[in-house]
Amino acid sequence: MVKDRDGSLFIYFYPFGGKKKVGIKLPTVKRKKEAERIEMAILVAIRSGDYSGLDAVSREACIRMFKNQNLAIPPDLGGDELKEDLTYRDACKIFITDPGIHDSPGRWRHELSLANIGAKIGVNRPIKSVWIPELEQYQRDRLTDKVSPATVNRELVSLSKLFSVLIKHRLIEVNPVRLLDSLSARDGERQVYISFKDVQSIIARTPEWFRPLALTAYYTGMRRGEILGLTKKQVNLSKRIIVLAPQNTKEAHWKRVPIHKDLVPILESSLENGKRKVTSLSNKLFLFYDKTGPRPLELETFKNVWPRACEALGLKEPWPRFHDLRHTWRTNARRSKMDPQIAESILGHQTKARSVSERYGRISDEELVNAIDQMTFDHGETEILVANDVAGLSSKSSNSVVTGKQSKEKKATLHRDPVLMISSS
Repeated sequence: MVKDRDGSLFIYFYPFGGKKKVGIKLPTVKRKKEAERIEMAILVAIRSGDYSGLDAVSREACIRMFKNQNLAIPPDLGGDELKEDLTYRDACKIFITDPGIHDSPGRWRHELSLANIGAKIGVNRPIKSVWIPELEQYQRDRLTDKVSPATVNRELVSLSKLFSVLIKHRLIEVNPVRLLDSLSARDGERQVYISFKDVQSIIARTPEWFRPLALTAYYTGMRRGEILGLTKKQVNLSKRIIVLAPQNTKEAHWKRVPIHKDLVPILESSLENGKRKVTSLSNKLFLFYDKTGPRPLELETFKNVWPRACEALGLKEPWPRFHDLRHTWRTNARRSKMDPQIAESILGHQTKARSVSERYGRISDEELVNAIDQMTFDHGETEILVANDVAGLSSKSSNSVVTGKQSKEKKATLHRDPVLMISSS
């Protein structure tokens, strides 16, 4: 095995027996173990004559090897037919199992976005047939479903990443999403603050297993994906610090989140439940509990709980969203006079460039804990400002859970193909 100047690996082996040594470059592979796995997979496939078990990368390398040796490509291997017949469903499987995506903290969002797109364009259509007219129609359909332009744009970002992975594997040549104009998201911009009373009322209408997650979001400002991915080892109650590694955050930087004293007993309870009810099931901090017992928490289980609680309370639209807990934390931090640099280090922002002081001026754990202890969480009534209200003007919604009326409108939901919602295992 040899490494090229660009970091790609070459494997050298004897796939056809005898003394003929064959070399194959693996341009998308950077790790030795992965190259060894591909080598073994190709050897087994050639010697057994069964190529059905090869993944996309191994299959492409095997086809290239046959072509380089001027050998006929076995019918079972497919060759160019793989590219022509690749469906949207198959493309999603290749995308989600790609190492760069499979291990990323944003994988859950990609799965959800691709499921929404597949429900509209069809999961069995050839991926090559997806082009600009179909994508523009998707934009119109989602807006008709009363989905915000920002959400539609995020869904198409996931599709763009899918096409990029397929290009990397040489399964297609062009990414049509890059030729598409994004929707303007200014009309859907929101400014939200949720009162402490309303947060308590909404959380009280959610299942017991959900409440620790919501309270963690409220007291820390962490993102939904960061909370769902929390493991027991990341929570240090003695120091009152949660440590997130770069692969656990959207901005791909280390992040330390202090634990407010009111959150300590909640996390203690979650840790104890994990020890008492789960042995080797999962190292995740938060689990889902039902009649069958505890199991790892999936996004599909999580995502509808908050809207259902808002509906049960009879809130007037626009409803507060789970992500608004993060916005509320930022407002509470500012109104509590928290040092802006400490607040930014706790929140983290993907698009915000780090200043010199942030890169070189380390904030200690003690500073973080002291700052969170001085923070208070009751700074006014609920306010929801949405740019595209019915009248076409920005409006202020006093959305008290006490005075709200039951909304008869039900949110439009898409059928999500379970095959596309690939499990995290």
